[in-house]
Amino acid sequence: METVESALAKVGVMGERKPNRSLAALLGEAGMSQSQVAGAVNRLAQEAGSHLRCDKYTVNKWIGGTTPREAIRPLVVEALARRLRRPVTLAEAGFPFAVA
Repeated sequence: METVESALAKVGVMGERKPNRSLAALLGEAGMSQSQVAGAVNRLAQEAGSHLRCDKYTVNKWIGGTTPREAIRPLVVEALARRLRRPVTLAEAGFPFAVA
C-alpha cells in the first residue's frame, strides 16, 4: 500500500496547484491504487449511463491538485465510499462543491 507521501512525491506538482492530500489519504485508507480508483469510477459512470472516463493518469493529476470535472466528483467519492463502507463527502476528498 502506498503512503500519502509517496503518492504525492510521484506527482511532481509545479505551479500554484496544491497537492490534494485529502484525496491521497483516502486512497491510502481504502488501500486503492490510482488504477483501481479509475476503474471503479469508470464502472460507476457506466452504471449511471454516463460516458465519463478516467485513467490512472487522471487520478494522479487529481492528487497533484487538478480539480476533477464537477460531473465526475460524485463518482470518485462514491467509489471510495463503497470501498471504505462508509460515507465520503466531497469536502473530505478535498473537492469543491461547485466550479468557481
